[in-house]
Amino acid sequence: MPDPHQEIADLEAEIDALVDAAERCRKIIVLAKAAIATGGLLVVITLSGLIRFEPLALVIAITAILGGIALFGSHTSTRDQIMAKVRAHEARRAELIDGMGLQSVGGA
Repeated sequence: MPDPHQEIADLEAEIDALVDAAERCRKIIVLAKAAIATGGLLVVITLSGLIRFEPLALVIAITAILGGIALFGSHTSTRDQIMAKVRAHEARRAELIDGMGLQSVGGA
């Protein structure tokens, strides 16, 4: 049977790594939203004729929208999966700590 202290330490290290990965996903999600908004704004400005752009600008705007949607979707689902793993690891860690039979020290 593995040492519960070592297993708890391993779980905490993995939880920290997973939380860092989730944070990276969150940052990419924010950038994807910005790309979608910027691309959408550029499409509206180009199609409304407020500012005259080359056709290449419209292609770039559409690419930004589609790329942003793809990034948003994939990283949102990845972040959700990561957070599910974090919750499972935290539950296992709590189970291990409860199983150790620790007692409170001192009283106030």
